[in-house]
Amino acid sequence: MKTKLLPSANFARGLKQGINFLVGLILAGTIFLRLTSYGDLNLSVANADTGSYIKGGSSPFFSSDMLTRGRLFTTNLLYYLADVQNCELKVVSYPAVQTETYRGIQPCFDKIVLFQNILAVIAWGALAWVVSKRLSGGYEKLLAAALITAFGFTPAIADWDSILGSESLTFSLFAISLALVIEVYFMVTEEEFDSKFSVVLAVLAVITLVLWTFTRDANIYTLIVLLVMSILSAVAVSKIRKDKTLLIPIGVILVVVLVGLQSSMLSRRWEVPLANVYNDLLLPYPARVEFLQGLGMPNPKSAEYHEWFIENAPRAYARFLLAHPGYTLTSFTAELGGIFSENTQPYFFSEDTPARLALVTANDLLHPKTYLFFVLDILLMAGLFFSAFRRRNVIHAGWLWLMTWLFLSASLTMGVGFFADSIGVTRHTMFAVEIFRLMFWLLLLILLDQTNRNDETVRAG
Repeated sequence: MKTKLLPSANFARGLKQGINFLVGLILAGTIFLRLTSYGDLNLSVANADTGSYIKGGSSPFFSSDMLTRGRLFTTNLLYYLADVQNCELKVVSYPAVQTETYRGIQPCFDKIVLFQNILAVIAWGALAWVVSKRLSGGYEKLLAAALITAFGFTPAIADWDSILGSESLTFSLFAISLALVIEVYFMVTEEEFDSKFSVVLAVLAVITLVLWTFTRDANIYTLIVLLVMSILSAVAVSKIRKDKTLLIPIGVILVVVLVGLQSSMLSRRWEVPLANVYNDLLLPYPARVEFLQGLGMPNPKSAEYHEWFIENAPRAYARFLLAHPGYTLTSFTAELGGIFSENTQPYFFSEDTPARLALVTANDLLHPKTYLFFVLDILLMAGLFFSAFRRRNVIHAGWLWLMTWLFLSASLTMGVGFFADSIGVTRHTMFAVEIFRLMFWLLLLILLDQTNRNDETVRAG
């Protein structure tokens, strides 16, 4: 009987190096295309919210205003460091009144968008590299490098890097945070968390998560999901519970969650959006007014109403949604198609060059305007669950943990974005929509990798 010869150690090492080289080549190529396909990286456009970011950056660095102003800490910090308080906005877009325009060079603000562009390139390149590294098969590694960078470098994501707002930082800091969380998680599960480098990565992950959390109020809910899942993992897995080093990041995340929730309430950033909900969706309907009055709401035209609103409106609205599950479900599902209907920003025009047309085509493939991706994510998550249950090893369990965090976070963030305001719902849910779209490609890569490799396959990276 003939025996199958295993590849030599030299061949395996050479194959690994060759795959890593090709991954690096793909990353270099996509980064080059990103840096050269969108025009001057200093081009920018402002919108109706930009003035509030400038105002937020006027607070002294070590002051409570950095956390309690109309905008959050991270954007306040960026505009503070850019020192743009005395600078004039020259290119401003207002899509609501159809005054969209082309981007332009705006002195002072050019350094903000340059930073946003560079951070985005680093972020999506890092995420692609980490996911590629943590997959087993060579083909899957190459596909991950190409798909993830293409996802982050197409207009649905990349165009926001030219806009003076919070969206660019939200996308980029999340991509970096996800890359670091993936790396730290697998270091823990594969018992690699025993070096100074791994501790540095854990610290960077926490710092990046903190900065990302304080770009948008809704991000705090993603951190809450991560906190709950981390605590449950620490309770269930003795190795994590016994390693005091791993408990420190969990404690820090708990503190950040508490500070974030307190910051949101003290700043009253929720007041205007929730007033829109009450004025548009609740007060015009007698039955809903009757329910709220049963919770103590005074006559909306009375002097006491404003005080009641500040103290009780969020809690009363939450109770209304819980008490009327039919309304909550149908109002959300009826708008699901509209939520997924956009994959480009509305603030500036771009010339229809061949490069731009190619980017738009790739954009429509990677960021399709259909909520079918949401349904497919659920089906793929089920497939990942059964795969992890059947194989029962740390790699499969790790991907299931990470994808569960993403799915629950995106679902909660989408719910908050949808119900927290009656105006601009598509923009408020945009981040969650992009996470669901990204999850589809990540889940395909993971399941393809697991299908093509058995449990005895040695990881090439």
